[in-house]
Amino acid sequence: MSLFKARDWWSATLGEGEEFDHGCLCVGDVDNSGTGHDKVLVGSYMGMLRIFSPHASKSSEEVQAEAQLLEVQLQNAIIQLEVGKFVSCSELLHLAVLHPRKLSVYSVSGTAGNVEHGDQYQLKLVYEHNLQRTACNMTYGTFGGITGHHSLCIQSMDGMLMFFEQDSYSFGRFLPGFLLPGPLVYNPRTDSFHTVSSSRQLEIYKYETLSVATEAESRHDPDLPLKTGGKRLQPDWVFVLGEQALDISVPSFSHSSASIFVLGERNLYCLRDNGQMRFMKKLEFNPSCFLPYASVMDGTTSLLLCNHTNMLLVYQDVTLKWAAQIPFVPVAVRLTNFQELKGVVISLSSDGHLLCSYMGTDPSFFSTPKVDAREADYEQVNTEMKKLQKFIREATRTQDILPKTDAVEDLIITAAVASSMDSQSVNRRMIQEP
Repeated sequence: MSLFKARDWWSATLGEGEEFDHGCLCVGDVDNSGTGHDKVLVGSYMGMLRIFSPHASKSSEEVQAEAQLLEVQLQNAIIQLEVGKFVSCSELLHLAVLHPRKLSVYSVSGTAGNVEHGDQYQLKLVYEHNLQRTACNMTYGTFGGITGHHSLCIQSMDGMLMFFEQDSYSFGRFLPGFLLPGPLVYNPRTDSFHTVSSSRQLEIYKYETLSVATEAESRHDPDLPLKTGGKRLQPDWVFVLGEQALDISVPSFSHSSASIFVLGERNLYCLRDNGQMRFMKKLEFNPSCFLPYASVMDGTTSLLLCNHTNMLLVYQDVTLKWAAQIPFVPVAVRLTNFQELKGVVISLSSDGHLLCSYMGTDPSFFSTPKVDAREADYEQVNTEMKKLQKFIREATRTQDILPKTDAVEDLIITAAVASSMDSQSVNRRMIQEP
């Protein structure tokens, strides 16, 4: 049991009977306030979309009501949420919501209220794509090195990667040897996609390789002829993990070394962009989620790691720096900045417990009382020093082990002679006779 606990800064309970997973938590300045303060976005499998702007307070019910900016019931289950520049000719951030058979992009805006209830927030649909295959997860980024906006890539349950560039569908590709979907992430440094296949190996596909490969629609249907000019899709490099991966993360902060983090069921892997292993950490527990973030030391990366024993661990590469206890098992963890506090850890459980916490201990308000400062009396000090030196000299003059006795003897011996004597001894008489 940990001596330290994650300090509860703000918390909320989301609905009753709702389920949440890894992709249901997202943070970002989705309303484009320009203050740099993030909002917390949570979606559930029941189709509920909630947006929060937490702030510290004591009453939990009033806090949740005041902090909740928006709550909307969507028609379909929410698989994943992402915030990015998904609208062409616009630098504003928008919200991408992935449903099993639909991809929707919304704009979130707030207008100043005229009453004491505060600002009013609205969710407006910008565009949506109806999917032909059931979606599993998605990722976004500047595919092909195109800056200024973000494109989206959706992985279906049958192994197809569908690429969308804003409001238009680009192309689709099937992953070779696909059996079960795994985590998917985009690496902007190498312009490539990372996923873990059912063969328990990390596979990397460059965007250029995907774009020139055989069309997915023609290859998937055996009755249609293959298009000329297409190439068979093969991964650029492969790294054998030997276990299924829970999540993949590619940190994008500048002063960190280029690394790819893979969280397995029993191990944590850190690879370079070329596939070489930097380090591997064997875990003695079952992890649930993780999040790499910028470290204060150059050349190293810090990461948050949660497990199924309600622990929140902080690692610097492979070194454990902090351990804190949390009241539930998180399925997603994020770091964000609020107006009142920077670096808040946000964790979400599968049954809807949302917690904003910080790691540390309660500050001690006890202060040591001041000692009366007074100047030293050097004459008194010298007199006391001479007195002590006199006692020392007198004690060192005699080297006797036994202590000195007083003038009066402690032991007094007294001789007493009896008044009547016995008769002369027979032996003595025999000696005197001739």
